[in-house]
Amino acid sequence: MLARLAYLFFLRPNNCDELVEKSYDRISTGYDQIWTSHMRDLTASLINRVNIKEEDRAIDLACGTGFATNLIAKKTNDKVIGVDKSEGMLGQAHKNYGQSCDFENADILEYLRGLPSNSLDLVTCCWGLGYSKPFAILRQIKRVLRSTGRVAIIDNSLFSIREVIYCSFLTFMEHPDKLVNLMQFRFLMGSWHLGLLFRMLNMKPLYLGNGSKSYTVESGHVAIEKLRATGAAAGFEYAANEVDQEQIFQRFAEILEEKYMKDNTITITHRYLAGIGQK
Repeated sequence: MLARLAYLFFLRPNNCDELVEKSYDRISTGYDQIWTSHMRDLTASLINRVNIKEEDRAIDLACGTGFATNLIAKKTNDKVIGVDKSEGMLGQAHKNYGQSCDFENADILEYLRGLPSNSLDLVTCCWGLGYSKPFAILRQIKRVLRSTGRVAIIDNSLFSIREVIYCSFLTFMEHPDKLVNLMQFRFLMGSWHLGLLFRMLNMKPLYLGNGSKSYTVESGHVAIEKLRATGAAAGFEYAANEVDQEQIFQRFAEILEEKYMKDNTITITHRYLAGIGQK
């Protein structure tokens, strides 16, 4: 297994970004019902912590279906721009909030690099920072913010669904030859990590927090289907070749039940971090 991981990490070209985008395109039509409805209060709480003024100019990175983008738009007179790379997610965003927000299909780091310096009052990124390059993103955010501008982040932490990650590792330990795509993400370890990045960029942390939110399912199969539908396992469904996926997911479900089923239910916990920084 270690040899297989080393081969995929060092010798095979990484296509993680492409696979994540493919996953989000696939789940876009049901994303709001499965994920946004589960986490909307956390997203809304972060947005409400930011002192948004009517005259603020704002963009929402990794906007997905536009939930956070629209929350910001309700507080400003300017039309907020949501940016996301997934065409499927943006299709839902246009359908949901196209009247109140503008949406751009772009890689969030490349989009930031194209913006003029000192041009925005607020930048948000909800549930998507770890899919990009956090430090590079925050450095560009600082550049585009005006004096005293704010950035607000909420995201899964590195070991958000650690029990699930552990079971997936055990699954491929049994079949290392079937692991063909290695998911390489850059999720932060906690709010202290986000605070450290703020300070490295000479930004003032205004708020830092951690938390978790759980739900229960009745079987390993249901757990996997829900994880695939929320984006929490984005890209993982392509870790094995299509011909091997049924076997891999069957064993994955069995291991989840063996390790974590209690009283006929499995608890899935998402651990998250949040923070607000000021230039």
